[in-house]
Amino acid sequence: MDYSETVDKFFEKDSRMRVSLMEDVSGIIIRLNGSLDMQSSSALQEMLMYIIDSMAGHKRLVVDLHDVNYIPSTGVGALTIALMTARKRDIKLQLSQIQPKVRSIFELLGFMSFFEEVSDDA
Repeated sequence: MDYSETVDKFFEKDSRMRVSLMEDVSGIIIRLNGSLDMQSSSALQEMLMYIIDSMAGHKRLVVDLHDVNYIPSTGVGALTIALMTARKRDIKLQLSQIQPKVRSIFELLGFMSFFEEVSDDA
């Protein structure tokens, strides 16, 4: 999969959210950087669904939230929909390096317990 094309397909160049993807032996790692808003949350959901549908041979998808400084409920919703879709396909979607401000949104909405958190993206 060409990851730069995948990101460009869903996120505009002037988006406040920067996304990078990499592949390793354990799966695919998505690093998010910036603030999610309604538009980028929608783009994130579409991109995650595309990636999950394209994950031939991979069983693990990690979303690194280390550099995400804000996530709205629509962003939590996008990750939750991706989580449910991944589970149906026997893919483990995990979150890593969640910042306290972002974690508080997940907890406030009652969704933190749905996700498996890993201490890093390795």
